[in-house]
Amino acid sequence: MKFIKTIAISFLLFSSLQSCRDSDNISIKVVDNEDLYKYSAKFPRNKSHAVERFINNRIAPTYIKSDSDLDVTTILNDKTKFHYESSPGELIIELDKTENNTASYFRIKKMCEDLNRIVNPKK
Repeated sequence: MKFIKTIAISFLLFSSLQSCRDSDNISIKVVDNEDLYKYSAKFPRNKSHAVERFINNRIAPTYIKSDSDLDVTTILNDKTKFHYESSPGELIIELDKTENNTASYFRIKKMCEDLNRIVNPKK
C-alpha cells in the first residue's frame, strides 16, 4: 500500500512540474527589417491546435494541416508568399518583403501580432 501511495504522489508531482514547465516555456521573437519579416514563437505544446486553427482562419481558403513537423512555403490567393515552419509548441513564419507587396506584408504582420493572444494570452 505504501508503494502505491509513493507512486501516486510521484506521478502527481511529476505532472504538476511538467505543466508548470510547459506553461513557462513561452518565447516570441520578431525580426522586421528592410528585406524580411520573421515571427518565431515557442509555446506550450497544448496550444498547437489553437495556433493552427487561428492561422488557417486568417489565410483561408488556403489551409495548413500538420500533426507533426511541417516546413512549407505557400502562396495565398492574393499572391502573398511566405514560409511556414512548425512543430508542436514551435512556429516560424517568414515573409520575404522583396517577393511580396506592402499589403501582403501588413497581412502577415497583423496575423502574427494577433497570434500573440493565442500564444501568450497573459500579455
